[in-house]
Amino acid sequence: MVDKKIRIGFLYFEEIHHIPHFIGIASELSKNGKYEVDVLTYNSDHIYLYRLIKLLNAKNIHVKTLEQPLYRKAIDRITGRKKPSSVYLYRKHKNLFLTYDALVFTEKNHAFIHKKRGRKKKPFLIIANHGAPGRGYSFQPAVKLFDLALLCGNFYVDRLKKENLLIENHAVIGYSKFDVISKDKQDTRLFPDNKPIVLYNPHFNKINSSWYTHGLKVLEYFHNSKDYNLVFAPHIYLFNRKGFLKPSIIDKKYFNVQNIHIDLGSIKSSNMSYTLNSDIYLGDVSSQIFEFGIKPRPSVFINALRIPKDKWKNDLNHRFWKTGEVIEDINEFETALHKFEEKKDQYLSTQKQIFTDNFYIDEHNSASKKGALAIDDFMTKKNALKPNKL
Repeated sequence: MVDKKIRIGFLYFEEIHHIPHFIGIASELSKNGKYEVDVLTYNSDHIYLYRLIKLLNAKNIHVKTLEQPLYRKAIDRITGRKKPSSVYLYRKHKNLFLTYDALVFTEKNHAFIHKKRGRKKKPFLIIANHGAPGRGYSFQPAVKLFDLALLCGNFYVDRLKKENLLIENHAVIGYSKFDVISKDKQDTRLFPDNKPIVLYNPHFNKINSSWYTHGLKVLEYFHNSKDYNLVFAPHIYLFNRKGFLKPSIIDKKYFNVQNIHIDLGSIKSSNMSYTLNSDIYLGDVSSQIFEFGIKPRPSVFINALRIPKDKWKNDLNHRFWKTGEVIEDINEFETALHKFEEKKDQYLSTQKQIFTDNFYIDEHNSASKKGALAIDDFMTKKNALKPNKL
């Protein structure tokens, strides 16, 4: 008689930047013979997902693609939508999701399953957040609906506790994306010379992003520059999400100049190729600056809303601005770099401290391994193979 396995589903209905945040944990868990590990996702070629599964030798992971309703397929064809809405996938396949012992989310879109689960215990709902905790988005009341939270570091724990959002079952595991990226080496030479490379990484949020008021000015500034190379790699949602922007708003001259590389959503925009191989960070409110801190370097932020310094300097939602100079116009960029150099020791020390606070590092186990162990410990305590009673 074959022993029954505990079934864990990792939900992937988002863009590719979510993959490195769960695939390492899924890979480690799949090596434990107690578990059957599935990645539940939409119908696509999933080149990056399969590449990482192969890279991690995670041969026990099963990828299950789910079709959306036929009427939604028709609507998406008409509207040109690239990726199906998770809302309709949840509705169509809710009965499948409810058969799992646990579901792992990288996004806080779990309320529907929580509601359909009703008073039953399973599937247990687990959060393995994509990205480091930055602004208020990371601290929504919905996090209390999870049964287990896998957290990247002590800052996250302390802030959740302060907001009264820290659930009883949580584990600090570190940042599993770093494990995956360390094995996913890429050829990253983009420019024929050795000029400093600036990474411009605006957020997609229409309120806070520098793109809407400064973006084209930034491209023009570097188009005219003889001193810098520019990688324009915005948050993947800016040009790849319903209701946002089309690449056609960017003049073709910026795509064709030698010192500018534009990437609006390729694998390289999600696997830290640019983060690791740029010399200077230029952004606004994206938490990607925290990943940039893996190797402290100059950083400059565009304060698109012109928030007074006395309002943002002690605001945890703008904590990343402490790692570099804050400007209100791209013409201040060169001056900001000089100021950074003058206060270099202070800024680099701050970057290192924030990195340490954000990302727990275990000398003995990777974050992915710790994530898998935390899930196993939780499922063992819950005696996951018991009948799913009220």
